[in-house]
Amino acid sequence: MTGLFIFEEKVPARSKLDSSEFCTVEVVDCHGKPEIRIGPVDAAYEGWTATFDDWSQYEQFVEAVNRLRDRLDPKNE
Repeated sequence: MTGLFIFEEKVPARSKLDSSEFCTVEVVDCHGKPEIRIGPVDAAYEGWTATFDDWSQYEQFVEAVNRLRDRLDPKNE
């Protein structure tokens, strides 16, 4: 799958079956539409993909994730 890679990182998958597994998380500009891909190492396109209508919608998603992270932070209780 082609596109401009904005972010790509190998992260622990924390699978219920094997906590030593890893996966790849990517944010890709795919012909002007942002995508988040999560899948096998070096093959995230084979896993799950969330495609956003535009960068504004993606930014709203990121803001929502950041707000959730802040709410779940034990320091904010």
